[in-house]
Amino acid sequence: MKLQLISPRSMLALESTKWFIASALLFRVILEVGYHVFVSPVFGYDGFVLDIDYLKYFESWLIWFFLVAIFPKILLKASDYLMGFLLFSFLTPLLALYGLSNLNREHLYFVLLGVLMISLFRIGRPIKLPLIRHGRALVFIIAALSAVVVTVWLIMSSGMNNFNINFLRVYEYRREVGELINQGWMGYIVTWVTKVFGPILLAFFLWKKNLWGVFLIFSLHLFWFGMTSHKAVLFYPLLVTFLWFWFRLSKALALIPIMYASLVLLSFMSYLVIDYTWLGSLFIRRVFFVPPYLTFSYLEFFSLNEFVYWSSSITSSFIDYPYELDPSKEIGVYIGKEGANANTSFLATGYMHAGIPGIIFYGIFVGLLFRLIDSLSVNGVPPWVGVTSIIIPMQSLIRGADLPTALLTHGLGLSIVILFLLRSAERCTANPK
Repeated sequence: MKLQLISPRSMLALESTKWFIASALLFRVILEVGYHVFVSPVFGYDGFVLDIDYLKYFESWLIWFFLVAIFPKILLKASDYLMGFLLFSFLTPLLALYGLSNLNREHLYFVLLGVLMISLFRIGRPIKLPLIRHGRALVFIIAALSAVVVTVWLIMSSGMNNFNINFLRVYEYRREVGELINQGWMGYIVTWVTKVFGPILLAFFLWKKNLWGVFLIFSLHLFWFGMTSHKAVLFYPLLVTFLWFWFRLSKALALIPIMYASLVLLSFMSYLVIDYTWLGSLFIRRVFFVPPYLTFSYLEFFSLNEFVYWSSSITSSFIDYPYELDPSKEIGVYIGKEGANANTSFLATGYMHAGIPGIIFYGIFVGLLFRLIDSLSVNGVPPWVGVTSIIIPMQSLIRGADLPTALLTHGLGLSIVILFLLRSAERCTANPK
């Protein structure tokens, strides 16, 4: 008898609306329990207070149920996954924190206005773009050469004496290593290779079922993690592989809340059973509640002070920046963490730049960006490849980066160019396999 760990019938059932709602509800309940029992008692001094206004709490659930009802539930195009990621990695914790901590109602609706713009402008006719001959081969060559260049650069600039794969010691190495490897344009290229080219090569090898290539990319990511001391570098290939595995079996976006609920539950249980706080601090507090906390902090600060109007970056040559510190450090001081880089979502930085018009502009831009990604995820490119091509820089945009920073520094613009080239090899309908 052939053993099947996951039956096709069970995977098909997960694509139903009831399973999506059930898994979403499970995630939110577990997340709120984690906040009640772990985050607020342990990190209440850090701003994570428990101050329930029952009207706001009910309001947060009402809005959340509405969003769960209208957001995509299966993967038909790449932006469906991005909307699911937005809902569960950002909006669900945002609404939970709003209801549990009695936060500003007006600021919540500013963020929801941006989400509305994204939802409206991602819909429409596909954007027609030309096919580039041999584009897929070009992507492979550029990505492979970049991986080699960065690997050699890390060894030459930092040396093997700074190689570290001990999670508990990464902060000892990170600052010193960063000063050595992030010199000039190489700082950008190192980020692009670890966030874009490495995951793209892994997706390509998975797509073509090249196991040696998969092993090579995993090995490189382990080495890059050891040389940069950035934990996320080690998790990127795991995310790409998981998405590849799941979407070969099912189109169910219930994947996202199921995965998150499992992560929160594991972290929470490690605290309850063995009083181990590291996992809970990393995954429950840092991953889920720090981004919405900083979002409300940005909106509060810039509702009381001057807007930036992009003078911290692209308009600096003709608009004076009004603060002594850059925005992330300014907010760090505001929340009592002097010297910290308090980076947050584009939905908050849009307000930082130009208030409500800034949020509307960013929402429209990102909605059109989603539509562009959908338009590129055709002509022989399976939807899961489109997702894995842009998901890591897109995470930075949704959870912790300004729009220009995500497009350039975090490689989102580069990911879109790569996706444009990947579709050039053949003209056919997308194959989910």
